[in-house]
Amino acid sequence: MKKVIFVALLASASLMAAESAENTVNGATRYMQKCSICHGAKADETPIKNMKPIAGMDAQKVASILVNYQNDASQDDARISHGYSEEMVNSTVYLSRKDIDAIATYVSSLK
Repeated sequence: MKKVIFVALLASASLMAAESAENTVNGATRYMQKCSICHGAKADETPIKNMKPIAGMDAQKVASILVNYQNDASQDDARISHGYSEEMVNSTVYLSRKDIDAIATYVSSLK
């Protein structure tokens, strides 16, 4: 019985690790498609003067920013810390929540 439980736990951990790796690959792909043109291949460039690069930013913060743009937050919205961007709204409109989480995880892994 202990062996069965151990095997089940091991299988579960393997699935979780595979899903995390899939998110990183998908995140990298989606980032390159949607974000790299303005933020650079390694997220170390900025499209706006005096903006900090997004590489290494907390994943929850990145996801929150993307969702706010996706929801077309207004120009005066305080949730958009560095200002309204039509490019960001257009870049996020068709992203799924899974895409957003994968991009956020990928960006946070860059340093």
